[in-house]
Amino acid sequence: MAFNPFQDHNRYLDKDPKDMTLSELRMLLKIKRMDLQLGWNELEGKIKFWQRVGRSLRESGLIDKAKEGLQSYLQKDQPKE
Repeated sequence: MAFNPFQDHNRYLDKDPKDMTLSELRMLLKIKRMDLQLGWNELEGKIKFWQRVGRSLRESGLIDKAKEGLQSYLQKDQPKE
């Protein structure tokens, strides 16, 4: 019988760790580690995605054009002496 973390983890969530056997505690720890790893992988994926977006914008020159446009807009708003 193989452990399926997407289905079998429900067996361990409702049980108090004090009442678990050593093998159940090990399985619970394994489940928690897998959940943590999945969460970390998801976070890394999101960070890498936004890094690629930023790099693409920088390489295309859109950020420089936006800065220039914002600077020219702010200079127009300043009173002339």
